[in-house]
Amino acid sequence: MGQVELYQSVLEKLSHIPVEYLQQVDAYLSSLVEKAQKKKGKEKAVKSFAGAWSDMSEEDFQDYLKAAKETGNELFNRQVEL
Repeated sequence: MGQVELYQSVLEKLSHIPVEYLQQVDAYLSSLVEKAQKKKGKEKAVKSFAGAWSDMSEEDFQDYLKAAKETGNELFNRQVEL
């Protein structure tokens, strides 16, 4: 589903929600927007901290983060095998 179709699908579903639930929907959507903004701010801060990453594409940065997390999990595995 493309971006336009997804947007239209969401709007269609919103049009079927009873008015008494719209305040809850609005609060939920606001929380999603806030989370997205915080995530974007954190990514920007990390990129600026590491200077060389500032020109890295979003896709490359996400790949790097995934690899770093996997490596960290492997290196710092707290399970001890006896």
